[in-house]
Amino acid sequence: MIINTNLNALIAGNAYSTASTAYAQASTRISTQLKVNSAKDDPAGLGIANRLSAKIASYAKAVDNINSGIAALNTADTSLSSIQTVLSAMSTLATSSASSTDSTTLASNQLQFAIYMDQLDSYANTAYYNGTSLLNGDTPTLKVQTGINAGDTTTLTFGSVLSSALGSGDPLALTSLGSSTTALSTGDLVINGDAVGASLSTDDIYSYASNSGSAIAKVAAINRITSSSNVVAIVGITDVAGTTMSASGTGTAGTITINGEAIAITLASANDYATNRAEVVRQINFKQGATQVTAVDNFSTTGGVSLTANDGRNITVAFDGTNLTASNTGVGAADTYAGTYTLRSLDQTDIVISSLVGKTIANADLDIGTYSSNVAQFSTKNRGGLSSAPTALTSGDLAINGYSIGATFSSDDTYSNTTATSSTRAASGISLAAAINRQTTNTGVTAEVNSNVVVGTGFSAAAVTSIYLNGYTITAGLTTSSTIADVVDVINHYIGSTGVTATNNGSGVTLTASSGMNISIGTNTGIGSAIGISGMSTAATSAAAAETYIATVKLYSDSTFTVTSGSNGNTSFETLGFREGTFGGVSSDTKVSALNISTATGGSNAVTTLADAIDMVSTYQAVVGSLLNVLDYQNTFVDNMSTNSTTAYGNIMNYDLAAETTALATAQIKQNGAMAMLAQANVSQEMVAYLLKQYIA
Repeated sequence: MIINTNLNALIAGNAYSTASTAYAQASTRISTQLKVNSAKDDPAGLGIANRLSAKIASYAKAVDNINSGIAALNTADTSLSSIQTVLSAMSTLATSSASSTDSTTLASNQLQFAIYMDQLDSYANTAYYNGTSLLNGDTPTLKVQTGINAGDTTTLTFGSVLSSALGSGDPLALTSLGSSTTALSTGDLVINGDAVGASLSTDDIYSYASNSGSAIAKVAAINRITSSSNVVAIVGITDVAGTTMSASGTGTAGTITINGEAIAITLASANDYATNRAEVVRQINFKQGATQVTAVDNFSTTGGVSLTANDGRNITVAFDGTNLTASNTGVGAADTYAGTYTLRSLDQTDIVISSLVGKTIANADLDIGTYSSNVAQFSTKNRGGLSSAPTALTSGDLAINGYSIGATFSSDDTYSNTTATSSTRAASGISLAAAINRQTTNTGVTAEVNSNVVVGTGFSAAAVTSIYLNGYTITAGLTTSSTIADVVDVINHYIGSTGVTATNNGSGVTLTASSGMNISIGTNTGIGSAIGISGMSTAATSAAAAETYIATVKLYSDSTFTVTSGSNGNTSFETLGFREGTFGGVSSDTKVSALNISTATGGSNAVTTLADAIDMVSTYQAVVGSLLNVLDYQNTFVDNMSTNSTTAYGNIMNYDLAAETTALATAQIKQNGAMAMLAQANVSQEMVAYLLKQYIA
């Protein structure tokens, strides 16, 4: 027997401590109804449970997202049903007009038709969900997070059902100008942030010359990045405006060569211009099979003869120069002419057009900017830097949809500075847009001046004491050690005075006038590279001699529109940045917004267009219905996954009542037993000590 150490007491004490711990654990689990109350209970299990808990919360939010998506789709579905009802009523009226000769009935039908059209657009514009209109093109897509992982999304698509978007043909689009036959190099054109590669001659097997610079080749280059840009290009028409006739025929057979095909024509000297023009048209069209080019008599001396290639191939024109010339045939000057192409957003979002620094956006026949989908539109050609008085629009220079556009007024532009000889308010983009908009009621076309952007390149530091910007003399103080950033800082210090903002584009300085005002720029040395604009005229050495850049103008409409020169001919028309053609699509593309059933012919035409519109809306309804089914399926899936995760979480975290009550009772019995044995062990030790004391005594 060991007297110094009460081993029995120690054993009993340890047993009591262990039982107390088990009792406390069982008591805690019964109280909280959780098996894992701290990391020590189940370290690995707690980590798994935490992940499952996050999943369960995420699944709950995913269900909320899905229900929000369903609500948005239900809103669209209801509005689409209402629009179908309106279109059916409009179709009934069109059918009535198509077979009516009574003017009163036709007028009444048109009145009701216009009311229905307003109602249609109202439904499209007011299909709101969470403050966003779903059916007018403002919200082409909504991305719904329908799962708990990155990429677990469902994209809801909504088409525009405005009257300007519904009808026959392709959606309205951004159209190129059809001016440049220079091939695209990589980066000349950037669409939605994606650089378009070079246009290749091998993509165009139709054009006679400049194949790599044709609309066909450029469309192929653009469509090579459609998967990333989400924009598709479609080849349009090549249209060559005629030339003002100013010379008679020679009476001797001459040759005009179109797309490599020599065409012999004799123009009698005694014939008037109209007779000779008709003969030119007849002979060119006789060879249409070989050239794929059609000639059109514009029935005017200034309009001459237009040439058209419907497949978008380049049109190459040449004259013998002796018996046949542009001036006696009325055909455009000897040259190669490019066709147009249209850009359409596949998801109906905006199209952002830009260009890499040092590249040439003009090669794409487009202008930098953001363009809305489902809108017929184009921008005029950039006129480049001007050193002399610019051409301003006069009456007879421009016609839109057959309506002559009047002259520009200086009073329309209150922004542009006219210190420079090359800057006038009448010639500015602001005034040009205003002149066009005075005829909007008749033409259906609206003009908007674009921001005036001058992209400079080729910075080379040099001493510059003065910069002349929009009539304001800026003390520059630039030296051979100055940087682009220094130039930007100097110019931006005077934004309030010049209306121009400078930015560093990496190669030079970009000047921007968001108002569309003219930008006149020069330096005391005339060395443009010293301020990051290497292409500036060396003669721009004073405020008066500064070089001027004029903003382009965007024309847009809710239907395709035609632009032609007016009675003055093509000279000023093209100088102002216009080209003859149909923009926004092909002329056969007819939208509901353009319909008029006040005549039997109008009613008959409307029947077909409305049938196509009804089909379009039916397609959108099918898409919405399919998406509703997808979200319903996803809702069920997420609910099931949430249930599974909740079950797994419970298996780790939830306590077993029977097991824990048994453990509690067991622990309590052990506690009591250990306590009794501890007391007994202590008594036993004391008894030994007592007996030993008696023995010694």
